[in-house]
Amino acid sequence: MAYTSTDLSSIQAAILSLATGERVVSVSFADGKTIEYSRTDLTKLQELRNIIMSEINLSANKPSCILMQTSKGL
Repeated sequence: MAYTSTDLSSIQAAILSLATGERVVSVSFADGKTIEYSRTDLTKLQELRNIIMSEINLSANKPSCILMQTSKGL
């Protein structure tokens, strides 16, 4: 499943809600799927957040190196 930044925002909001005392939260994803999470699922949500963040970073095509060139031969 390809995650979007909206999915990431939903997961982060759910983590915050559970951390501040809500017992159950529901998260809707871009593909139309809705999942309910409880306080015991907080670590699952944090792991999912990390997965989504890594997928978004990979799709951003950030350069992994920088090429520097000088005229003095350094």
